[in-house]
Amino acid sequence: MPLDEYRRRRDARRTPEPVPERDAGPSDAVGDRFVVQEHHATALHWDLRLERDGVLASWAVPKGLPEDSETVRMAVRTEDHPLEYLEFSGEIPRGEYGGGGMAIWDHGRYDTEKWNDREIAFVLHGGRVRGRFVLLHRSSGGRKDNWLLRRTRDQPDGMDAGGDPLPRDVVLAVPRPADRLPTGDGWTVRPVFGGRRVLVRVDGGRLSLRPVDDEGRPGEPFDPPGALRGLGPALGAGGHLLDAELTGRGELWVADVLHTGGRDVRALPAEQRRALLEELPLDGPHRRAAPSYPNAGARLLDAVRDQGLPGVVAVRAGSRYPEGAGDDWREVRVDGASRQAAQRGTAQRGTAQRGTAQRGTARREGYGRASLSNPDKVLYPATGTTKADVLGHYLAVAEVMVPHLDARPATLKRWPDGVEGPSFFEKNVARHAPGWLRTARVGTPGGRSESADFAVLSDAEGLAWAANLAALELHVPQWRLGQRDGRHPPDRVVFDLDPGEGTTVVDCCRVALWLRDLLDGHGLAVYPSTSGGKGMQLYLPARVTDPERTSGFAREVAERLAEEHRREVIAVMTRARRRGKIFVDWSQNNTAKTTIASYSLRGRDRPTVATPVTWAEVEGCREPADLVFTLDDLPARLDTHGDLMRPLIDTEGFRLPRGGVIGQVPG
Repeated sequence: MPLDEYRRRRDARRTPEPVPERDAGPSDAVGDRFVVQEHHATALHWDLRLERDGVLASWAVPKGLPEDSETVRMAVRTEDHPLEYLEFSGEIPRGEYGGGGMAIWDHGRYDTEKWNDREIAFVLHGGRVRGRFVLLHRSSGGRKDNWLLRRTRDQPDGMDAGGDPLPRDVVLAVPRPADRLPTGDGWTVRPVFGGRRVLVRVDGGRLSLRPVDDEGRPGEPFDPPGALRGLGPALGAGGHLLDAELTGRGELWVADVLHTGGRDVRALPAEQRRALLEELPLDGPHRRAAPSYPNAGARLLDAVRDQGLPGVVAVRAGSRYPEGAGDDWREVRVDGASRQAAQRGTAQRGTAQRGTAQRGTARREGYGRASLSNPDKVLYPATGTTKADVLGHYLAVAEVMVPHLDARPATLKRWPDGVEGPSFFEKNVARHAPGWLRTARVGTPGGRSESADFAVLSDAEGLAWAANLAALELHVPQWRLGQRDGRHPPDRVVFDLDPGEGTTVVDCCRVALWLRDLLDGHGLAVYPSTSGGKGMQLYLPARVTDPERTSGFAREVAERLAEEHRREVIAVMTRARRRGKIFVDWSQNNTAKTTIASYSLRGRDRPTVATPVTWAEVEGCREPADLVFTLDDLPARLDTHGDLMRPLIDTEGFRLPRGGVIGQVPG
């Protein structure tokens, strides 16, 4: 039946989504309605739904519908939805399938011009979007759900051909130094805050920042401060380029706009660009439009001087946005200090800048209070990956990784001489931990001593400290520490899928889907991740009072799967019996054991990463390479998906079924 998959994924008792008991009848088979919904799930995306044969054929479009004919968007075919979804908006609870807010972004009717398994051409007549689009089926690597969505160059009469593509290479305006403010009317003046000049790029809700040099040329993108992450979703599906300043305290002051609403607006007069800027949703925590004062004079300079700011920029009214230096932008310093010196001073007064944290541009001296020695030392000879590159990776993923490490005692696996040399696990870091790093004395049953001082990596500086030790791998338990270092009960269950000889991660994916379906039947949601090696893990957010309950539950699940799939699955540790099978390792839930942390590097030939994945990727895995990700892949994945493990933090945790219930095999 068309809606069987939709119903299987939803529980009407848990979600406000419409869950009709039966499919629409034959009289409802023909229709021409559509809806586009903005879906703030694990990763922001837009859902395009077209009425067809009594259901809504649906695609998830990560960056929204393209505004121009040159931009091509990825679209993932999802399960058909009921017609009632045309009017659905609301909050899907976290932990449920598609958990997060959903709002109707546009709706209307559409014309079908072509519809087959390879190509769908249609014309949308909506309130926000009007035009001809085409969906092209492009399966790759065994993934059958991948499509491409583009706006066609030729449009029906009366419809726009679309806007301007978001430019990749731009040069920002460079103010000319001046000793005094320009005289006469027709100049608008704004203060300079002493931060670093950045180009803000938002494409389909995804935000990136690029530092700008003295010639107005943007450098490599860097990770935005966490407080600014909401700016991308706030600006929505369209493309935007903004000229801004980022202070050492993480405040973004937006001064001008180069591209918005599908248009390159650099040729517009300054006052029109300002009006467009003020229409954008910039009023939020740590972000706002820079204040601007027409015909300002000496009083503004006095106010700027009193606040300890370095100067002002004056822009001639009616001028277009210049490329590079020009006479229409003037900068007046009030204290004689160079703007670059002011930037350095602000950075020293505030927290360490994140701008150079990205892969390949990591600061050579380290990060914040953590120093980096021997930055050019090669740790992965096969790829030439250096210690500085490792630091760059951990700073690039810090925003999503730290919440999964925070309050968990970390076991470090170190390779001081690189992955071709010896390695060792380190729990007790008391000998070399700096005073600012949180450590916790934790019992170590069965260890060399009764307890050890573990590192607790609660921020990016802690990750940088670990990177300097060549601690490529970070392992954590399934429980957290309290404020006084007491152990809380486990807050998650992990199923570690370990491929035996003759099997690969492709076989792990098949077992993962069986495990997901089993737990779905009990209202329990799990979230998949690669291990960065040959296997994968599935995580279930849980709420227990007995610390041993998660281990017992995981064992029941593993033994149930082994009973139902005897030829493919094993639940015992005997290595000799694993040949040709997947071992569901439930023992990782023992409170004395740890599992590789999400986003951790692995000490392999290449710098692979333990990477959260989507269920669509699990279902589409046909070759082991489909689920291999290195540190170079992570920035783009985070840009597309965000933190796929975020539900482990956001959900309250599931109460596990009582002992024995899930282990019962149907007769």
